[in-house]
Amino acid sequence: MQKIWLDTDPGFDDWLAMLMLSANLDVQWLGVSVVAGNAPLATTYDNALRIKKHYRLDVPVYAGCDAPLAGAQETAQCILGADGMATTGEPLPTVDIRQSEAEQEARERRSPLPHAVDALIEAVRKHPGALTLMCIAPMTNIATALQRAPDIAAQIKEIILMGGSADQGNHTAAAEFNIFADPEAADIVFNAGIPLRMFGLNLCRQLLVTSAEVQQVRALGTPRAKWLAGYFDAYLRIRSADGSVPMPMYDPAVAIYLRRPELFAFKPARVDIEVQGRLTRGMTVCEFRVPRRAEANTEVAMTVDGPRAMACMMQELLGTLS
Repeated sequence: MQKIWLDTDPGFDDWLAMLMLSANLDVQWLGVSVVAGNAPLATTYDNALRIKKHYRLDVPVYAGCDAPLAGAQETAQCILGADGMATTGEPLPTVDIRQSEAEQEARERRSPLPHAVDALIEAVRKHPGALTLMCIAPMTNIATALQRAPDIAAQIKEIILMGGSADQGNHTAAAEFNIFADPEAADIVFNAGIPLRMFGLNLCRQLLVTSAEVQQVRALGTPRAKWLAGYFDAYLRIRSADGSVPMPMYDPAVAIYLRRPELFAFKPARVDIEVQGRLTRGMTVCEFRVPRRAEANTEVAMTVDGPRAMACMMQELLGTLS
């Protein structure tokens, strides 16, 4: 059974990845660290707690870094809305953050809850060599943990991340959002000597959802299905106003990999992060000519059986919504 720690910035597609983790009986989900990314930390943390409460996720959630290591804060609110996830239906009900934290403190016999970075460091040291970090957000929390506790780099089993691209970007022409939001943090992580698997835009664009999947969720009719369907519908409408154009799935790619790794094919590469380029800041520069030109530091996901992967995602999701 794989031990997993999730680093996230919910976000609708983060929400789907969280539900998939909760349904995966092959993993032991130890914790969630939340970071600023799709929206400021106060919003992403609130979203994470709402998802945890209303979808009955039995996992501790910790608030982490509220700003990148360097540079101005970047969010995806211009695309995803002020809450980092819009809906065409009934919004996911709010929660009392103080009460949620008090309940978690009581369960863990802590007061107060630690910062997410400290919780992550503690988890790695508690499970040396066994913990996989699933990173689907800007990598500020991870880089900060490595700076604060350099010894943990040798104790992390693997990092599996949604970020970067082996071809074009999305937030800019060259850069994918998660890396662009904190390229200095990504640079630290990619150079830490930790085994990495990168699920970039080139891979995620092979995972497409349509209105048919939204209708599958809506047809269940339960409150949790109705909430999710409204956000799912709004997510699909990012690319086309009527939701008629298929939309790539990003963060769930990593959760699908944990469930069905045989659907993916990888290629070793040396991946470096551009931190200075005026037009290319946040670009993941992939050198595939290894070992002739460089020593590989990353396994880059190149292809996936898209239809089977999406069927896996929907099967897992539908099972969590009854």
